[in-house]
Amino acid sequence: MEGGGRRGQSSQNSSLKRLARAIVEWEDFTILATDTDMTGTTATGDPALQTAGAAIRPDAPPIAQPNAESSLKAVSPLQAEKPTRAAGGPGTIALLVSAIVHTLLLIVLALLSYHVGSAGRLHLDARRGPASADVTFESAIEEHDSSTSTAMSLAEQMETVTIAPAEPSMVSSPLENHANAEKTTDSTEVRTAISASASSQSLSRRLPSGGGLGGRTPTGRTRLGQKYGATAESEQAVERALAWLANHQRRDGSWSFNLELDPCNGRCSHSREPGDTPTPSTAATGLALLAFLGAGYTQHEGKYDKVVKDGLYYLRDVATESEFGLDWQQGSMYGHGIALLALAEALSMSRREGFEDGDTDLRYLTDRGVRFTERAQHYFSGSWGYVPGSPGDTTLTGWQVLSLVAARRSKVTVYQKTFSDAHRFLLEMAPKGEFEFGYRMPKPEPTTTAIGLTLMLYLGHSPYEAPMEESLSKLAKRGPLPNNIYHNYYGTLALHHSRHHGWNEWNRKLRDSLVKTQATVGHEAGSWHFKDHFGDVGGRLYTTAMAAMILEVYYRYMPLYEEIEDFPL
Repeated sequence: MEGGGRRGQSSQNSSLKRLARAIVEWEDFTILATDTDMTGTTATGDPALQTAGAAIRPDAPPIAQPNAESSLKAVSPLQAEKPTRAAGGPGTIALLVSAIVHTLLLIVLALLSYHVGSAGRLHLDARRGPASADVTFESAIEEHDSSTSTAMSLAEQMETVTIAPAEPSMVSSPLENHANAEKTTDSTEVRTAISASASSQSLSRRLPSGGGLGGRTPTGRTRLGQKYGATAESEQAVERALAWLANHQRRDGSWSFNLELDPCNGRCSHSREPGDTPTPSTAATGLALLAFLGAGYTQHEGKYDKVVKDGLYYLRDVATESEFGLDWQQGSMYGHGIALLALAEALSMSRREGFEDGDTDLRYLTDRGVRFTERAQHYFSGSWGYVPGSPGDTTLTGWQVLSLVAARRSKVTVYQKTFSDAHRFLLEMAPKGEFEFGYRMPKPEPTTTAIGLTLMLYLGHSPYEAPMEESLSKLAKRGPLPNNIYHNYYGTLALHHSRHHGWNEWNRKLRDSLVKTQATVGHEAGSWHFKDHFGDVGGRLYTTAMAAMILEVYYRYMPLYEEIEDFPL
């Protein structure tokens, strides 16, 4: 309908234009036909006379008129001396005809101006098809004077603003990101795209500033132990466990899950069971060092200074230099994560007068280890697997996150995106709206839920959030699990850091159970072993280190969500 109207209007305009041209031509012809020369004969179509006839009509529109200079040159002396015509003669008739013609011409031009310049209404043209490169919007200028704006043309009332089309903000699932990556040949571009997408989903909360190591001093052990539930018996159990660990350190400064090796030579039962699961000595060494550091023993002070120093030297010597940093895997990212956690805590505890940034070599090792951890994270899921860059699970991810948190505590740079991606992975391991976590899918299990709760607290979730509070209460109600030291270790951290109201009951049961079950005779004196999956893989050394850290929890970490007095390192 609108297109037909436009074609009709265009046809009408063309007709009016043709009429105007015909009137002008007819006018010129009439003037020439009625004008006479000095002999009294009718003028012919001489070019000079035509030009002169045009020149004596200053009111005529300049339709194909030569310039003034050429017109004056075209006028002959005879024409300039032409006598005045008598009134009522042919000249008078020509003037009347000219007036009529000009009047008609003005009317036609007015009609043309009306149809071309005016617009009775605004039209919106739309079409189907691909979007253009730019989108043009027209915005009306604000009308300050109504009388002035009424007289303004449409072009004067509108200004054109060109805006490039914005890409919609999309939140894609890891599977969608993976599909997009298959279309991209440059892995750097894939990483950049994922980084940009994930940045829009980054943690809006700040990581908690608590959880420091200020309680790992003789004074801290006494005061915080009394405050949070240690007993004289539990402290004695810690010291016996550390003595057992010191006696099982190897000559090169390492520890091994395989107690068939020296110095134990099989005198303790329940060594690690043979199997395909890697049990790197870097993980065994890291766990043992964490137990010593948790009680305040460092490479600089305490009766186990040489033990700790030799263990740190071992980790330094076996570090593998890679393109992306230092690697302590020895076949599994468990080895890397646990070793890095020990190094990061040793760095934090090495800060002292004159060494405010800690030991230089430990800072270098920690920083290079963090770079490897960040690179080993799975791009799409945000987890860590047994092999760098592979999809992982909650248990492996737990050690990596804890090591990065420890490094960050010592002001080693850790990219926020690394934490954000790990946080996203953990949320995907829980049913929507819940903080009950699974291993590699949202199928909650007690052990992985305890791990997930601990990590969520470290990643900034308040224990007073409804899902967190509900899950912590379930954990406390369930209580420590017999023989599951892994579950009990992470459950202890979660309830201690949150200062949950179920802490006292949980602590009493677990603390007293560990004191009672610790070996007291023979070469095993001071150690533990519980028959379960993780206990079988790591054996007695793994169980002993984990149990010792549980009994150190009162002062090993300051609570994440409680303001208490700091103790100097």
